[in-house]
This record gives sequence, structure tokens and C-alpha cells, in this order.
Amino acid sequence: MGWEVPQDARPADPATLRVLGEVPATTPGELDKAVRTADEAQHGTWPVDAKQRQGLLWRWADLLEEHRGELVTSLVAESGKPVREAGIEVTGVVDALRYNAGMARLVHGRAGTLPDGSQAHLVREPVGVTAFIVPWNWPLLLLLRDLAPALAAGVTALVKPAPQTTLVTRRALELAREAGIGEDVVRLVVGDGLVGERLVTHPLVRAVAFTGSTAVGAAIRAAAAPDMTRALLELGGKASMTVFADARVDEAAETAARAAVITAGQMCMACTRLLVQRPVFARVRDTVVDVLRTLRTGDPRDEATDVGPLISGPALDRFSEHIALARSSARVLTGGERLDRPGHFVTPAAVTGLRVDSPLVQHDLFGPLLSIEPFDDEDEAVTLANATPYGLAASVWTADLDRAWRASRRIRAGTVWVNGYNRSYAEMPSGGYGSSGLGRTRGVEGIEQFTELKHVHFGGPV
Repeated sequence: MGWEVPQDARPADPATLRVLGEVPATTPGELDKAVRTADEAQHGTWPVDAKQRQGLLWRWADLLEEHRGELVTSLVAESGKPVREAGIEVTGVVDALRYNAGMARLVHGRAGTLPDGSQAHLVREPVGVTAFIVPWNWPLLLLLRDLAPALAAGVTALVKPAPQTTLVTRRALELAREAGIGEDVVRLVVGDGLVGERLVTHPLVRAVAFTGSTAVGAAIRAAAAPDMTRALLELGGKASMTVFADARVDEAAETAARAAVITAGQMCMACTRLLVQRPVFARVRDTVVDVLRTLRTGDPRDEATDVGPLISGPALDRFSEHIALARSSARVLTGGERLDRPGHFVTPAAVTGLRVDSPLVQHDLFGPLLSIEPFDDEDEAVTLANATPYGLAASVWTADLDRAWRASRRIRAGTVWVNGYNRSYAEMPSGGYGSSGLGRTRGVEGIEQFTELKHVHFGGPV
């Protein structure tokens, strides 16, 4: 598998192209030792007492909050996200840890008397050593969204960040050490996909949490299958916003435009399709174009910036190919232009006239491109919303409560927002239908994802 030459991580600033550092890749021997150490901690040093785990998670949250400025700076440099968005990410990380610190003390399971008078107890136990393979777009939030409930449940962890965001992830885990969470409990693993493959297939790894593309998620699921390693997969998305004629259409249009450029569109829940009822189609289309043209693309360190760079040169090239296809097969209303400056910058685009079977509609493009599509009635709207293989998130805008309920229930997505967009909470589970993944994270369900359920039966006097 090429393990004699593991690839080191060399993060670079996508806005300036400056190399930020180099972190040696984890060798096969180091990886095996790390997994075995985590397995030993799972059965020894990691506190069984939930109150102790609660205290450690809360202290880690405090330290992350104290180092907020440092983390924001690193997030901007490594991922290219605007500084305001980086601040939102750190806030979400702290919230995830504090919520799950409390959840560590949740009493799981249940007990009862069976029809024959015997006693049954259902108990939850930690699933075991878990691998966390994390993307670069929201590297801290998507890590702690999964890792915090896992630690609350009592597992130990190996964390493999994307090479682009290795430095900020390493710093966050250093703060975990300062909080008292040992390296045997949470350890950094560095490298590319080959390192991740070896981690997933290690026989002592009992679960893997992965956020990323559907193609890689499918490969991870296949690699995990021989050992029946549990897979939590949050994968690609093709989120739609459906706007009915009775909605607050101007608010909906502006929300869609801004949601399309979250992390420069490089986010699984970014709004990629805007479905609009025909009587208000022109109004919504024109409002979207106006909003996109007012958004500022540029230096992510500037508080006034709305759209930062794409993550890499190849990502920019792929996006340019998407724009070329849109120009040849549909109508590009605005955007899609590269900026004449260092970095991987492109202006956000809006497109109309795409066929529903177009690759630009069917595929997760991971860039700031919003397709605006008309519909006539509720049935057609739902059909369009369900027309891709993805089902991570969707949004419905209407003043009719009955319609909101009907459409929300009919749309196949793990989360459906009504008259809003991109509202995520530590208390509420998230995950996808279809090609958007397996399992749920956040909330009580997020804790249970990292546990095994055991039935203990008492057949007579004890």
C-alpha cells in the first residue's frame, strides 16, 4: 500500500500560497503503537467515572475558549475561511464540548420486569477505540461534534485530520493535554489517505467516524466491513431550499445566496439548489444575483470579507470546469470569475436553465455555485428536492404551516429547516439519507453512536 513512503503534511495558506509548516507522517509502527496504547487506556486509564470525564471535557472547553484568538488565526490561515466564520467555528467547538460534558452523566439504558417475572437490564458500554478522520473545511467543529460525544461515552480516540489543517488540529489536541486528557486517550495521527486506510483496518479499532466525500466514505465502509468496524459517515450533500410563493421571498433569496457561499461553498450543508415557485421566480432570481454581487471575495483575514479562497489549485480548476459546463449548457447569471491575485479565489456564481439530470445538479460540486430552478406546485417541488442521490439537509419556505409539515416530511433529508437555514444545535442529531451517509451525530443519538447495547438478563434470585 506504499507504506514505505508515507506523505508528510505540508499545510499551505490558500489565500497567499505560503507553506505554513511541515508535520511528519505517522509511520506504520507508530500507528500500531498508538492504537494499542489507546486500547489499553480504554480498559484502564481513561476514567470510568462519568463525573471525571465531565470535568475534563469542561476544562478542555475552557482552554479552547481562552485560546480563541490563536485558533481563529490558524483556522483562517489553513482553511482560508473568513475570520468571522472561523470565530463561529470556535464558538461551536466550545459549545459541543460543554454540552457533551453534561451528557457524560446521562443515565443510559433501562430496566424492567419481563412477562415471566425475570429481570432485564439494557446497558450501554463504550464501543472501543475509535478513529476520527476529519475534513479541512470545518476541522475543529467537525472533529469535536463527533469526538466530544465519543469521549462522553467513554471511548478512546485516534484523530487523523486532513493534511491541510494538521497544525490547528494538533494545537487543539495540545490543549486537551493541558486539560488533563492524556495522549493515550486522544492521539494525533498524521498523513494522507494511506494512513487513514491503515487506521480504519487496524483490528483494535472498533469504530470510525468520517466526514467527507461520498466516494471516500464508501471506501471506508468497505475497508471497515471485514472486521465489522462500525462506521459513522457524514458524506456529501446537495442541499436545496424550496421557496413557495407565499413565503418571505426576499428574506429567503438573501438567505440562499449567503448560504451558498459558506466556506466558499465548500461545505456539505451549503445551499446548492434554490427551488422557486414560478409566480415569484424572477423576483427571487434577481434578488439572489444582487446579493451575490454585493458579497466581498478576498482576504479572509479582513472582517469585511464574505467569501474566501477555495482550498487548492486543483479545487479551483475543477470549479472552473463546472463554470465552463454551465456556460455551455445553461445560463450563468453572475460570478464564476477568477480573481487576478495570489490565492485560489473565484467569485460566487448563480446559474439558471440547468436540466435536473445535469452533473451540476446531481453532483456535490464543493464550490460557490447556486442553481436556481422553477417549479409549479408542491408535488413538483418535492420531486425536485428529492431528485439527487443526496439527503443531508434541505429547507422549506412558506407561510402555510400545513404545507411546511407536508413538504418537510416528504423531503428525504436528515435535517429540514422551515423558514430558515443552517441552524445546527448540539442537542439535535444530524446525519444524512442516501449518499449523504450513515448514522447520526449530536444529541443523545450522538452519544449512543459510540456505544454498544447489551442485554443483561436475571433469570432467578441473585
